[in-house]
Amino acid sequence: MKDFYKDKVVVISGASSGMGRDLAALLAPWGAHLAVTARRQPLLDELRAECEAAGAQTLTFACDVTDEAAMLALRDAVLDKWGRADVVIANAGVGGLNPGDNFSLEIHRKVVEINAIGLANTLIPFVPSMIARRQGHLVGISSLAAFRGLPNAASYSSSKAAQMVFLESLRVDLRKHHIAVSCIHPGFIESPMTEHDEFRMPFKLPVRESSVLIAKAIAGRKASYLYPWQMRMVTAVNKHLPRFLYDTLVPRLSGQKEHIAPRIF
Repeated sequence: MKDFYKDKVVVISGASSGMGRDLAALLAPWGAHLAVTARRQPLLDELRAECEAAGAQTLTFACDVTDEAAMLALRDAVLDKWGRADVVIANAGVGGLNPGDNFSLEIHRKVVEINAIGLANTLIPFVPSMIARRQGHLVGISSLAAFRGLPNAASYSSSKAAQMVFLESLRVDLRKHHIAVSCIHPGFIESPMTEHDEFRMPFKLPVRESSVLIAKAIAGRKASYLYPWQMRMVTAVNKHLPRFLYDTLVPRLSGQKEHIAPRIF
């Protein structure tokens, strides 16, 4: 697997913390050239120092994935430096709670804009150059929450479902250009996004274990990858539960606290 990443130009959004940061740190000693982006330049500078110490050429670019012009500028910076992007990983995103009986349209707009529009802003600018080269790999980090509407998560689940369907359509359209498209569906990962106790988070994985699994899935050009295996099994059961059972059982088993306020994390 390490050989797959040697001399590959890999773009990672949401790289200032959590999964994005750890994935960059994992790939750096494997010989990848890294373009890392997030909103917080000081944290990107720390990551660049770590990656360059591991031998990786590293470009940092502070921007917001909801800013289309900024993401086009990121694309230009990557192509100016290396002439190509081999793998683009749209990792930036937010979690959130937005209960139907206390719903915030403002939070809904933010979650959808960051997760769904931000993913498109990250990937689509690189498509023309990949088509010209007839190679490349687009990767979106979705969630196991994409498969059914989870309690108190109408905004989050719907944004992740939008990512999944968007990536599937891209995969169909870009196959003839020899461009791979992968949709990654993590379960619960130890990261700033899961540092709360408002619902149960079973089978939570350390972030490095998650990064290794993502790296393997990309190297294997998997169209869809769900992990960890325990949550993959839970998701398979949830997908096929009759509606009346889902509506009754899932809210009870998820351990949701009462009186949840809408918020992003």
